[in-house]
Amino acid sequence: MNKHIILTSLLSIAAACGGAARGNINKGGTPPPPPDIKSHNDVAEPGKPVEAKVEVSADAKKDYQAAVEAFNNQDKSGNWSESACKGSAEKFESVVKEHSDLIAAQFMVGLSYQRCNMDAEAEAAYQAASRMKGDSTKAAMALSNLGQLYYKHGKVDAAKQYWDSAIKANGKLIAARINLASMNLEQMRKINNPKDGQWKKLEEDARFNLSNALGVDTDSVEAYTVFGLIYMEGTQSNKNRLDLAKTLMDEAQKRNPKYPPLQNAYGLYWMKKGSLNQALASFQAAVEADPKFVEARVNAGLLTLGFRKYDAAKEHFSKAVELAPKNYDAIIGLGIALRGLNDLDGAEAQYKKAMQIDGSRGESYFNMGVLYKDFRANKQNDPDQVTAVRKSVAVYKQAKDYFNQFLGKTGAEADKKEAQENIKDIDKVTKQLENYATQLQNLPKSLQPAPTPAAPAAGAPAAGGAAGAAAPAGGAAGGDKKDDKKPDKK
Repeated sequence: MNKHIILTSLLSIAAACGGAARGNINKGGTPPPPPDIKSHNDVAEPGKPVEAKVEVSADAKKDYQAAVEAFNNQDKSGNWSESACKGSAEKFESVVKEHSDLIAAQFMVGLSYQRCNMDAEAEAAYQAASRMKGDSTKAAMALSNLGQLYYKHGKVDAAKQYWDSAIKANGKLIAARINLASMNLEQMRKINNPKDGQWKKLEEDARFNLSNALGVDTDSVEAYTVFGLIYMEGTQSNKNRLDLAKTLMDEAQKRNPKYPPLQNAYGLYWMKKGSLNQALASFQAAVEADPKFVEARVNAGLLTLGFRKYDAAKEHFSKAVELAPKNYDAIIGLGIALRGLNDLDGAEAQYKKAMQIDGSRGESYFNMGVLYKDFRANKQNDPDQVTAVRKSVAVYKQAKDYFNQFLGKTGAEADKKEAQENIKDIDKVTKQLENYATQLQNLPKSLQPAPTPAAPAAGAPAAGGAAGAAAPAGGAAGGDKKDDKKPDKK
């Protein structure tokens, strides 16, 4: 069960540094509707240093210029710490206090906080900027970045509303268009059917927004990368799309070959081509370029799992979980790596953690079923063979319960069928083991096996001519099983 559903982090003109989100944004629930900003079409280019071009007084311009220069120097160093973000925000806040009509400074307060994932503070600053009068371009950019924050915190409808409003206010906002296309991409993957009418509409809208973004900035690496990912979808029914995807990614590579999301996208491309070594090299290149790139770390971890390099996989997943403690896929991957290293308790702890994060997803339940059926059930020891066998039966029944729970969770039909086959195997094995235990118990004492330090593995031939129990489906413990439910490629 090693399927490859691709995910990608959203690309934004004001993308925050890597790491977990900090602070609960919009604690009251649904974000307020975005304000109506007068339409304007000044170009706001992603990936460029912030400019200090503002139509205000000479004093305001001088103060703003100094704060911007400090921000850009910090940005070039790439060494944003909480104190650096707060210090930058305070500089721009001082400018706003002296020049209350300077939206650009208020926007930069939000951007300073966003650099360190101080999302609650960034949200408040952007909301204030979006409602100030004056520079409509900066107000629209504040709406765009608010959309990014809301999407990051699971407020998908609000994110779309803010991005749509940002584009309505300024049709040349590249970041909002790329983010809308990225959101469409995720929805396309969920549908996973190029013949579906909604899938086609999502692709059409994504291509429209990306084409507009490239019309504004023909060198947008972000737009080329997402465009390539869009074309990577639907290749199951049209192989030519994969060639188009590579063409677009190659255009991005000409402009910035070390762009981490591009390297991650190349990894996904090589996965689809079946070139696993090249895929792993691309994922690792993405991690080297951005050690905080969680998606690339998860993808590298998944491939190393496939190569049974459990130590390397553990390292990737552990770092991913450190950066994003609630990343479900990273936690499941870490569980599988730990199981491969024979740390069954550690694996179980990870699967249970995943259940707490998202109880609607099935991977954690499936993997718990595998863990109990193929790894724990045949390791039940007791000096008395009858007791040992009955302990194994109890563990098999726990595995069956996890597979049954999986059937009520989200999961592919093929996975549900595999879980049902596992349940049938368990029923067969437990019946044989129960018969074996009964026959052992009914043997005359002179024929009963002597107590041993450890009972034979469940499924050993029965003594005294009794029917032997079938070995558990999936084989002996210790290696990956074909019925693992691994997290999907991102």
